Amino acid sequence: MASEKDHKHPLNYVRKILIVVLATGLCMGQMLYGQHTIGLISGNYAGSAGTVINPSSIANSWLKADISLFSASGFVENNYFYLPAPEGTISNIITGDYTFPFFSKPYGKGQRSVRTYYNDNSPKNIFIQSRVTGPSAMFSLRDHVFAVRIGARAVSSTRQVPYDIANFSYYGMDFKPQQNIYFVRQNYNMASMAWYELNLSYATVLKRSQTNHWSAGITIGPALGYSGAYITGYDTRYIVYNDSILNVELLDAELGLALSFDYEKDVAEWLNPMVRGLGWGMDIGITWQFRDRHYQKKFPGNFYIKRFEDYKFKVGVSIIDIGWIRFSKNAEKHVYDNVSNNQINTNDMEYDNIRDELDYTSELFYGSPDASLRARRFNIYLPTAFSVQMDYHTYDQIYVNAMLIIPAWFIKPIVERPVVLAVTPRYETRLFEIHVPLVLYDYRYPRIGFAVRLAGLTIGSDNLGGFYKGSDITGADFYISYKVNFRNDGKHPFTSKGACFNDWRLELQKYRK
Repeated sequence: MASEKDHKHPLNYVRKILIVVLATGLCMGQMLYGQHTIGLISGNYAGSAGTVINPSSIANSWLKADISLFSASGFVENNYFYLPAPEGTISNIITGDYTFPFFSKPYGKGQRSVRTYYNDNSPKNIFIQSRVTGPSAMFSLRDHVFAVRIGARAVSSTRQVPYDIANFSYYGMDFKPQQNIYFVRQNYNMASMAWYELNLSYATVLKRSQTNHWSAGITIGPALGYSGAYITGYDTRYIVYNDSILNVELLDAELGLALSFDYEKDVAEWLNPMVRGLGWGMDIGITWQFRDRHYQKKFPGNFYIKRFEDYKFKVGVSIIDIGWIRFSKNAEKHVYDNVSNNQINTNDMEYDNIRDELDYTSELFYGSPDASLRARRFNIYLPTAFSVQMDYHTYDQIYVNAMLIIPAWFIKPIVERPVVLAVTPRYETRLFEIHVPLVLYDYRYPRIGFAVRLAGLTIGSDNLGGFYKGSDITGADFYISYKVNFRNDGKHPFTSKGACFNDWRLELQKYRK
């Protein structure tokens, strides 16, 4: 039985995964923070934030420019761990009323502090994402719009992990209902990354006609990897006989890790180095919008200013997070190529550090402590996805937005996004905006959210369920942003005529709708 002290050890959770899948240790400190941030990225006042879902969205905006001072978002969702209702709500966690009390394991000896759906035999999926954006800005020069965004992200995905592996990993090998059963498992994945990014965006109007408006955009920039790790399981066949004896008939898997740890001393090295990998990221997108009344195409050339072009309906298509990070500092790639060991005594698996764990696992399957090490660099691919966005202008300031995000799983290892479908009614004005997202997450989990913007301050969540006591909590979502908006009609958001208002602008009124 693992002691509570050992249970808190940074290797413990991964070590139990290692015992069953025998890939070896994956250790990442994961931030339980947002994914969709619908109230930030959709709408005609989104500005530079809209480039996150489609860089072409900034080609037609109510904003001539914006300056984003900060933005932070966090998201976590899974179908294995949960906090029980009615005590386990996000509100109680924030206020300290919920203290993660220990309870006895359902089988075997020991205690745990988070409950699980251990009787559910469906594959287990976990997605965690946090994003912090620092000073960012957008500005337009006629039909050419530019944006720069600086920030940091941490993303982790666990996809299609079999229930038996999840249960053995969390509860240990004394999980009796799964003992003496021959398991054959394939194609499960875990990948985590944290990185800094500097993104430059450009969008322009491709074509105007009487009722149509086409725009395109691109975002590109370096991705500086802070840490990363992955496990990819191709074929795993095993039997757990009891709480200490394991038979691995076949293991075909690989592991990569570039962590903020000294593997031999088993101590954290948060700042040395700050960058462990280098890569690139890119988003591309195109938007078509339809207007039921004809566009006005001629304006006095000397008096031209960028203006918002209203629409009845628009559709955007984008591919986001195209790219990768190659980790090469404190990085190791271990491969277990169709190996086996029919008699593993897990009581002998006592480690003082990550290095001992890696070496011992290699010796179990290859007879040599360094045989599993195949490279000191590896790639992890960004959470690439296809996205379609639709926006319908129903009446005055009322719109309905629809958004679909589908992961593009083209290569391994990759941080895989879940599928997201959202329909969001919204009311937007210059100083006030409301979003009510209705979200279907990963094909089967409905969510409802709410976001509000007051001038440049936006606060919202795409999952309000975590704040209420009606059901078990399996995830949470929250985001906040503050920026200064400059409308593209020459008006400052806090004055009636604008800080840069000139009398000659009045002459333009006869050219306006």
